[in-house]
Amino acid sequence: MNYGEVWDALVAAIREETSNPTAAVEPSMSADNILGWDSLAHVRIVMNAEDRTGAVIDMSDTYKAATVGALCDIIIKNIPK
Repeated sequence: MNYGEVWDALVAAIREETSNPTAAVEPSMSADNILGWDSLAHVRIVMNAEDRTGAVIDMSDTYKAATVGALCDIIIKNIPK
């Protein structure tokens, strides 16, 4: 998957798991900027993104991501080659 495909999958996961289907999502945004993104939604977003991309992600790594763009980078790094 390329960056654009992973980004689209992540945005879809965020919108689905926050029950916010029209949420504006930009790489520089943080979870605090997206309505409905709390700690439980975070876990669901990561699991949803794993399903969509085939990535295998250590959840603890995702808490280091300060932005949605950084979370996308983590997902990309964890997609099996």
